Amino acid sequence: MIFYATLDNPSGKPRSLRSIRQLVIAALALYPAGCLLRLLGPDTFVVQLTGLLMVVAAIACAALLAGSQLNRVTAEPTAKLDEYDRSLRQRAMVGAYPVLAVLVVLAIMYLGLASQFGWWTPRSWDHWNAVFWGAFLTTSLLPTAALAWQVDPGELDAGEVA
Repeated sequence: MIFYATLDNPSGKPRSLRSIRQLVIAALALYPAGCLLRLLGPDTFVVQLTGLLMVVAAIACAALLAGSQLNRVTAEPTAKLDEYDRSLRQRAMVGAYPVLAVLVVLAIMYLGLASQFGWWTPRSWDHWNAVFWGAFLTTSLLPTAALAWQVDPGELDAGEVA
């Protein structure tokens, strides 16, 4: 998890739960879609540019999330969190772990089936690079995503999360 603070917002930039949810969905949808388009789509300028723009948009969404007050709860060193924020972090991790476990099991199952049936598997540096950064993005955002759907909107709006 990554968090950055500014002098103006040492506890993270306040964002609505709606915007956090939208940014999470956008980042987690645009990155794989852009990579698949670039790696498996036609090798035309328009397709490659579209895929690249999707990846850049996903990274921009992740960057906006990294500075949010909700992401601070999942990424800030534990010593800097109060008891309430620590309990929120625990909720986030408990919510994110099963999702990560399912994704890992599904990926392993897919790779096993792909080797058996000749489906697509990563074979070049570009493919594995996209897989690595996709896994990094997903594992970085899952705790914030889990918390965004668990926390009460009134808590965030009242500033209790920060």
